[in-house]
Amino acid sequence: MANALNPLCVPPLTSHLGSLEVVVLRGCWTSLAGACQRPPLRQALATSSVAATVAVVATALRRGRRHAWSKTNRRVCSLAAVGGEGASANAGDDIGRRSVFALAATAAAASGADAYLRASDERYSFSLLAPSLFKETLRTELVPGLIWGFEQVIAFQTVSANIRMTVVRLRDGKLWVSGPLAPTRQLLRLLNELGEVAHLVVAGTALEHKVSLAEFHRIYPKASVWVAPGQNATLADVNIGPVDGVLGQSAQRPPWQEEIDFQVFYVAPPETQGTYSEVAFFHRVSKTLLATDAVLKVPLSPPPILSSYGYDGTPCELSREQWQYKFIAFNFLNMRGANEADLAALAQPSAVVSPLLRFTLYPICQSAASAWVKEIAAWPFDRVVAAHLDSPFPLRPNEFLKAFGFLFDRQSSWEPAPGQLTQLYKLSEQLDGPAALESSIWKAAAGAV
Repeated sequence: MANALNPLCVPPLTSHLGSLEVVVLRGCWTSLAGACQRPPLRQALATSSVAATVAVVATALRRGRRHAWSKTNRRVCSLAAVGGEGASANAGDDIGRRSVFALAATAAAASGADAYLRASDERYSFSLLAPSLFKETLRTELVPGLIWGFEQVIAFQTVSANIRMTVVRLRDGKLWVSGPLAPTRQLLRLLNELGEVAHLVVAGTALEHKVSLAEFHRIYPKASVWVAPGQNATLADVNIGPVDGVLGQSAQRPPWQEEIDFQVFYVAPPETQGTYSEVAFFHRVSKTLLATDAVLKVPLSPPPILSSYGYDGTPCELSREQWQYKFIAFNFLNMRGANEADLAALAQPSAVVSPLLRFTLYPICQSAASAWVKEIAAWPFDRVVAAHLDSPFPLRPNEFLKAFGFLFDRQSSWEPAPGQLTQLYKLSEQLDGPAALESSIWKAAAGAV
């Protein structure tokens, strides 16, 4: 029952969420999750292992469009309403049985629809992350012969960002894959051209970096699977499937650790109100730091893959003004009528820490975060590959520490301007409680609220 319902439930407000989860999950799935708690749909969903997929695929086929969330929500809610409080017990049971049969029949049709779409368009792969059915994939060689990035788009209406899966070719010629993305035929073709997938890695707890792991493992069943700690922390978490080990907690070492070292950042209750982890990796041969969300390089121009989604879902090139809006909105910074200057300030440093993490996560785990940052800075890296925005970008340990200056009560590579942090201030108080606002991180930024 939990597996059928988990993808549709909304995380509790106190969970520490990735950027996409904050933007998308609470906006897109609230009505759908509420409907799933009402009989008889809850019974039907619990019975059908493909129920989470059926309604979206069927609706998308009827509309002939990529985005079917709104109509799906209305359809699910109307189904749920049939079994409302005014219905008799017998009527509810009968409707529940008919709902199960209807879903079973729809599942069979959806299975054929899924096969048709997969065969007809190599960008197709059902995903819980919008755009949910069709995703363009861009492969880029980041370190010649050794490291590649695979980019797709994650989006909610007019707010979108690129997301990157990192692939490393090991000494034996096999592939190490971190942060699997939606496994479209296009992505799998581009990946298989590089060699045999031997290892799958999830480097954190944020939904966008792990939602495709289970499907990826079904495609590459011989691959080992290693994940960051803190998975399945709430009922809203996705089922990532079986794993070979938890990084930093398993007794055995990962088979790839001689080539790719790692450091784990992990916080969980009761020390914090929610669970969050990120694992940083160091590829020894290329001296490359492989990060997820820890440190980023902000570009002045939009990442090319964003043109596959455009401004609001219609593929087109983004203007500089549209990109400025998207980046500032994605990070919950205030629109001050100075988007161009605000983006330029974030793009100027060698690297920055995401404002969302800086002000809604690190204030409640400053000591653990600073220890992790110091461990990473001990590696002799000279470039970074991150899961978002530009990559690779040149960065040395001293510059990495500069980006995290706020953890050590020092000036950081980027400092917010007056009026930029009002939304983040409210969000931090909502997620972490008033105590977070008493941290040195928020006190140092008081003038930007």
